[in-house]
Amino acid sequence: MSDDAGKAAPGLVAGLDEAGRGPVLGPMAVAIVVTDDEEALRKLGVRDSKQLSPRRRRELAAAIRQSCECAVELIEPVTIDRWVAEGGLNRLEERAFARLIAQLAPTVAFVDSPELDGEKVGARIKGHLPPGLDCQVIAQTKADQNIPVVAAASILAKEAREAAMARLREELSECGSGYPSDELTTTFLKEYRREHGKWPPGTRKSWKTLERLEPRVTLDDFGENDG
Repeated sequence: MSDDAGKAAPGLVAGLDEAGRGPVLGPMAVAIVVTDDEEALRKLGVRDSKQLSPRRRRELAAAIRQSCECAVELIEPVTIDRWVAEGGLNRLEERAFARLIAQLAPTVAFVDSPELDGEKVGARIKGHLPPGLDCQVIAQTKADQNIPVVAAASILAKEAREAAMARLREELSECGSGYPSDELTTTFLKEYRREHGKWPPGTRKSWKTLERLEPRVTLDDFGENDG
């Protein structure tokens, strides 16, 4: 995909992306950025949030909010758990994207697709739009790396997710990034479970990570004189 992807689309152009699909702790954030001047985003130097330092990401987020129409939605773990059980995370994400598109009504929306078959993803999102909203939905893998307005959305989604985790840390104490690969997060979850007999608020209980973190009772836990 060239740097000119999406540049020729007329009217208001939107980019949509998410942050926090994989964590075991905390919400997922979905974001939309709408602009009629993608060149301005290129000049800002927007790029996929994963390629930015936290400081640069915050600076760009502020600039994006000043120059574009934006909206962000947080999807809490209880909702994520329900959709994992019933329809899958991708379907949840598609409906969230559709809500954001309906909110800002762009002419064309570029979506970072979690599936290789972007055409089907785009069609499903479009199917959730309200009647009368004429928006072309184009879903592509790695859109956050190739299309500036999607990169801008990735920045806002990441900032929203980070802010939510900061609030969770204030409530729970230090719990890391929330990702299963973060030793600080897994240690916190195990200790909280051991101390309170339940998982902390904000935990995605449908995640298989919890199965390996569940405390195991051994004979040593009963003591020498316990039958």
